Amino acid sequence: MDKSSLRTEYLQKRKDLTAEEITIRNEAILANTKLFVDRMSLKTIHIFLPQYGKNEIDTWKIITFLNASYPEIRILAPRVVPGTREMEHFLLTPETKLIDSRWKIPEPDPATSLKISPQEIDAVLIPLLAFDQNGYRVGYGGGYYDRFLPQCSANAVKVGLSYFEAEERAINRDSFDVKMDFCITPLTIVRF
Repeated sequence: MDKSSLRTEYLQKRKDLTAEEITIRNEAILANTKLFVDRMSLKTIHIFLPQYGKNEIDTWKIITFLNASYPEIRILAPRVVPGTREMEHFLLTPETKLIDSRWKIPEPDPATSLKISPQEIDAVLIPLLAFDQNGYRVGYGGGYYDRFLPQCSANAVKVGLSYFEAEERAINRDSFDVKMDFCITPLTIVRF
């Protein structure tokens, strides 16, 4: 299945979710993320921050859980380098000053935040719209994560977060697409 069609389809599916459905799915994803983190030995987790008003997965709930239950785990958040398709990664603490990107995505302020190398990341929680049973995803089309993930250590665990279950149709992939190791959904933790 081509990515453009799936992107359109899943953006609409996400838009059609009611506020109650979003709340239920976010709580279920949080519960499965707790199970996942409890089984892993992680020191540094990279987490995307949700775009305002777009019904994205509420990763703030995951961040709150990690801060409360695993204060020793460092949480990183991305910042897009202006004028590029590259990301930088900064330590996210309760004191981190956030500024909105041009897409209304909160990002750590690079002037006041501690930059961390991708090589130090143990797990990356990846945004997506759809994924298939082979572990490939459809993102938003910018290629930011496909550029970023190869910069991480070979042992970094790549974990998608999805409101929806795996797409039965195989996603057409490009040579630069990076396969996920897991995907956390409201119903399960899929391992590829």
